[in-house]
Amino acid sequence: MNLKYLLSASSIVKTTSPSSLLTFLQGNGYILLFILLIIEGPIITYVAAFAASLGIFNIYHVLILSLLGNLIGDLIVFLIGRLGKKVVIEKYVKSLIKEERIERIKQYLKDNTGKTIAVIKLTPLLPVPGLILVGASDVPLRKFFFYSSIVTFAYSISMTLLGFYSGIAFNTISKYIQYIEFIIGGAVLLVIGAYFLIKYLSKKILKRLAKL
Repeated sequence: MNLKYLLSASSIVKTTSPSSLLTFLQGNGYILLFILLIIEGPIITYVAAFAASLGIFNIYHVLILSLLGNLIGDLIVFLIGRLGKKVVIEKYVKSLIKEERIERIKQYLKDNTGKTIAVIKLTPLLPVPGLILVGASDVPLRKFFFYSSIVTFAYSISMTLLGFYSGIAFNTISKYIQYIEFIIGGAVLLVIGAYFLIKYLSKKILKRLAKL
C-alpha cells in the first residue's frame, strides 16, 4: 500500500516540470496576486512586474490588476471610515495619530481635497488611517474615487515600469555573472523584508508618539 502511494507521488513529481509550473502560475497566480494587491499594492505591483519580465505573468494583466486592486483596497478602507465613523476613529485612528493632527487633516480635506488625498496615499503608513479619516469626513464618494483613481493610475504605472525594467536589467546582468540570480533574488527578498520591517517599526513608533 505504502509503495503504491510512493510510486504515485513519484509519478506526479516527474510530470511536474518547470513549464507546467509556469502554466499554473500564469493561469491561477492572478487570483492570489489580485488579493495581495488589494492588501499591499505598491510592493506587490513591483514584485509582480519583476516576475512579468521573467515571463511568469503578463505585464498588461499585472498593470490592470494593480489598478483594480489598489482602487478596491482604497474603496474598502474609505467605506470602513464612512460606515464606522466615530467608532473606528476612536479605536484605531487615534491610536496612531494625535487628535489635533486628525483635525488638521480634516481641515486640509475641506481646503484642498485632491492634494490631501494624494499626500495620504503616497505617505508611508498614512494610507489606511488617512483614508479612514477621508471616509469619516464629508468627502463625497464620487469625489474621493476620482482623486484616488488619478493617484492610483500614476502610482501603479510607475511601480509596474520600475519592476518590469528592473527584471530586464536582471536578465541582462545574469547572462554575464555566474549565480547573479541568487544574489539579486536575495536582494529582492531583503528589500521586501526591510519594507515590512520598517512598516512594522514605524507603526510602533506612531503608537508611542500618539501617547505623548
